[in-house]
Amino acid sequence: MEKITNEYSIDNISYSLDKYFDENTIFFDIECTGLSPRKSFIYLIGYAVRLGNKIMITQLLANNESEELEIIQEFENTISNYDGLLGFNSTRFDESFIVERCRKYHFNTTIKSKRHVDMYLTSTKAKCLLNLPNYKQKTIEAFLGLNRDDQYNGGELIPVYQHYSLTGDKQSKDLILLHNYEDVKGMIYIADILSYSDLLTSNISFVSKEIAADKIRYELQTDISLPSSINKIREYGMYIIKNNRIYVTLNLFKGTLYTYLPDYKNYYYLIEEEMIIPKAIGESIDKNNRRPASKKDCKVPLEGTFLQLPEKVDVSNKRIFKSDYASKDAFINIDDVEPEILVKILKYMLKH
Repeated sequence: MEKITNEYSIDNISYSLDKYFDENTIFFDIECTGLSPRKSFIYLIGYAVRLGNKIMITQLLANNESEELEIIQEFENTISNYDGLLGFNSTRFDESFIVERCRKYHFNTTIKSKRHVDMYLTSTKAKCLLNLPNYKQKTIEAFLGLNRDDQYNGGELIPVYQHYSLTGDKQSKDLILLHNYEDVKGMIYIADILSYSDLLTSNISFVSKEIAADKIRYELQTDISLPSSINKIREYGMYIIKNNRIYVTLNLFKGTLYTYLPDYKNYYYLIEEEMIIPKAIGESIDKNNRRPASKKDCKVPLEGTFLQLPEKVDVSNKRIFKSDYASKDAFINIDDVEPEILVKILKYMLKH
């Protein structure tokens, strides 16, 4: 077994690194000779630890299959000093692979007892924000602006490792180590992707708003600063997220809409006048000129400016307006739009 260690410094510790990669957490990534832990073996484990702004990446290389248990045991000794694990697709693949290989050797591992954050699974929670073609590590690296020297994937390096294992070829060894090193270093870099999923549950506060023509524009802020900006257009408006600021533009409707009264059973509909009146007043009117009002009848018109509400945004304490009773589009009078409602709308937009 060989143990290779490299160290470098990070100038600025981002929000995500500070939260997820503390000094009690270890990044890790494995390389193996196939996807099946019963038919393949682990030949390389790379991991990183942090001390302040210094990052130390260690690689445990098995020169052949007989050294697999040795690198697993060395990795087990290392993680015994840490409470947390961090990786990419690491709960479903890396961790499961290690557990299965330990079972082969009747070796007890504590890896499943660790607090484990899988960046792949966490980043997919923010699909509505990111809208990436896929959520592979290299795709996320490209989104965040990272360029690799390594041009291979794990599958392509299997024959390279096999050649190294048989011949000790230094060039093959260097390719293997470079790929794993950049995987681990890349994972550290793309930890920033975790800020996007965190944004969905973060504290968002109202800053200001303005109404101009047929638009309402407002600004909000969050305690999370995103590494790359996001622009999204929806049928009812758009938003831009830049650093820790969110800028929203929503379309307004000008015209006449109707609010429908919930207590329609308390009204009569006057047939000739095409209007409703309370039953207490309408009892004296000829029955031929009135009938019990229906839900569709009990509407009150209002001409003004309205903001359309996205589906399921709760404004139960405000009057809701529609173009007609059957319409699924709901509006609120612009005079009733409060900061709390604007924050609710933005949170809905972020998740849909």
